[in-house]
Amino acid sequence: MSSVRMKGFSERRTLKEVLEEVLPALPRMPPERVPTVSALGRIAYGDIKAERDVPHFDRAAMDGYAVVAEDTFKCSQEKPAKLKLVGECVVGKTPDVEVRKGEAAQISTGAPMPKGANAVVMVEYTSISEGDLYVYRPVAPFQNVSRKGEDVKAGDVVVADGDVIRPQEIGLLLQCGIREISVAVKPKVAIASTGSELVDVNEEPGVGQVVASNEHVLATLTRIYGGRPVYLGIFPDERNALRIAVEKALTFDMAVFSGGTSVGKYDYMSDIVEEFGGKKVAHGLTIRPGGPTAVFFVSQKPVFCLPGFPVAAMIAFESIVAPSIRKMLGARKLDPRPVVEAVLTRRVPSTLGRRDFLRVKLEESEKGLVAIPLMAAGSGILSSMTRADGVVEIPEDIEGFDEGEKVKVKLFQYFF
Repeated sequence: MSSVRMKGFSERRTLKEVLEEVLPALPRMPPERVPTVSALGRIAYGDIKAERDVPHFDRAAMDGYAVVAEDTFKCSQEKPAKLKLVGECVVGKTPDVEVRKGEAAQISTGAPMPKGANAVVMVEYTSISEGDLYVYRPVAPFQNVSRKGEDVKAGDVVVADGDVIRPQEIGLLLQCGIREISVAVKPKVAIASTGSELVDVNEEPGVGQVVASNEHVLATLTRIYGGRPVYLGIFPDERNALRIAVEKALTFDMAVFSGGTSVGKYDYMSDIVEEFGGKKVAHGLTIRPGGPTAVFFVSQKPVFCLPGFPVAAMIAFESIVAPSIRKMLGARKLDPRPVVEAVLTRRVPSTLGRRDFLRVKLEESEKGLVAIPLMAAGSGILSSMTRADGVVEIPEDIEGFDEGEKVKVKLFQYFF
């Protein structure tokens, strides 16, 4: 066991190195069947194929008249085609009329095409006189007709393995006759807060005490990225209490602790996890905020020990825990956050060898979208996250960004 308490981090690993070791080692969650109508936000387990054509019948794409296209080939404004009206086709009913050569039937948008007809003439290019239809513009075969299987054919993959189910996927799946689908089971993520200074959110904190809000932030992020949070409670900086916390957490698919990861006298978390046979991937990352993060595997289960400061905990979670949850779900996109480009309003320095996460506010200007770095940006200042629209990552191999430089902003818009 190599404790960093009262010594400092002897070796820090890059975020890239840690992810390259952690992600391939994560097991995929098994599948479960859920109703399609309840599958919003879930991750598809396996390709989902259409069970029927969409549409499953030829239908009119315009209001007008169903005709035999060949009857209109020689018509013009001066010499319209004269067709006999033989009936009407309406939405929701099987046509009880057949259109033969020299005939036409009135038809509404979405109504099934009658037998014999192969095109629809728009109502704007027709007139009616004494029960006959006059057509002034020719139509090609299947013009203004939505063909059977035009959208989706039976057997087509409509949702690929690892895709997220959005409202539009739900609609298409239902149209394809799929009322139930296989999705990845949500991993159960144990969340615990550590620190003798912490008090429950329902208590009034005294001097020196801190409200334990991290648990709720991390639980919410867990839900957003597809996991099922299980809150274990607050545990003081005492070895026996922390052992109980770790023992409980290891009964779930993943464990996330906040606090007790730095180099202070009472920062025991890393030591305790190693007592349970934890294989250390990293303790100390080259990121700011979030540097004291520790990552372990215990019996092939991932254990993440995040810093206690709220901003550092959030940044570390989104950098490592979130993609790990998505990987266990089999999601094709491990980082689904939307990204926009913006121009920095001032120079931002950084240190070589460290990845900085810069909080920025976005504003529209005459020159386009600009990113305004927030001045108060300590790892304990949670309001810097509420005032920010997103973060800019400054890579390890550069010394910052210049004023006027175009940067990519990962947005705090959690709608995926």
